Amino acid sequence: MPQPDRRTHSTLVEAHQWVSRLITVSLEMALPAFLGHWLDEKWNTSPWLTAVGALLGFACGMAHLLQMAKEAERKERKKRDQSTDQRNSNHGNDHQSATDSQPEN
Repeated sequence: MPQPDRRTHSTLVEAHQWVSRLITVSLEMALPAFLGHWLDEKWNTSPWLTAVGALLGFACGMAHLLQMAKEAERKERKKRDQSTDQRNSNHGNDHQSATDSQPEN
């Protein structure tokens, strides 16, 4: 049985990871507002805790989204740099083999 390549993920795995991340961010944004609403009803402080929860959730969710975007950019840049390095090393090997085959004077 062939061994899976641990460096790459299937598209299904990547899709599952993105869905998981998006659900996490959604909950980070929504739960503080719901908690604030529940506390507003319990303590009769409407709408202050709902507003504070919504702002806090929005800030937390946006910070997480920015962190995910930076991480994705870093991974993409690393992948691009590796492919460039690999192409350059292959080109260098081609150049080296061409110069090795030339007779010396």
